[in-house]
Amino acid sequence: MSKIVIIYGTGSHNTERMAVALEEGVKAEGIETVLKNVNDAEKSELSDADAIAIGSPNYNHAMMPTVKRFLNGLGDLDLKGKTGLAFGSYGWSFEATQGINTILTSYGVEMIQDLCVKRMPGEEELELCRKVGALLACKIKK
Repeated sequence: MSKIVIIYGTGSHNTERMAVALEEGVKAEGIETVLKNVNDAEKSELSDADAIAIGSPNYNHAMMPTVKRFLNGLGDLDLKGKTGLAFGSYGWSFEATQGINTILTSYGVEMIQDLCVKRMPGEEELELCRKVGALLACKIKK
């Protein structure tokens, strides 16, 4: 069975809300999910995943340090050929998702378009997250 791992960092729960909505979209397509805050995530959880979604809000024009540490620790995993998604909330710029995208691409992950929501996601933005989750799920269905 296909599996998507969703890992996120969050400051004011905006990116967490996005992660939960992404998971709802994935589950609606019948795909197994693992949803973890980066502080509780283990890199070994990515080994058997078909897709990886990593989220971080912008934090001082960058991704959260905890998310960056997690991503930098993935270099010894074989992630080539997996599908990836960078997502997160932002105030005025996109450095967090751009950084996630750059790191995962360097590991051979095939990224789909980043998902960015300005500040706190409302119902319209959460529905977009669900649709992107479903799109990600459909991309890896076996």
